[in-house]
Amino acid sequence: MNIDQAIASLSIREEWEVLLEYIQEQRESAISDFQTPEYTDNACKLARLAGEIAAYDQLLRNFRNATSTQ
Repeated sequence: MNIDQAIASLSIREEWEVLLEYIQEQRESAISDFQTPEYTDNACKLARLAGEIAAYDQLLRNFRNATSTQ
């Protein structure tokens, strides 16, 4: 079994959409943190936040692409 097959197997469960929604919400929360002064005045925090957003984006892209090709 490869990752695409594993995702396809999981995506038929009704909890799958809940998982995708949670990841999307976390991504949106991280994006809104860019407007918080606590993050904008610290380059290290901004870099961590950018990495977090990129990770959420990659997860969503991989999960959605794997389920759309099945």
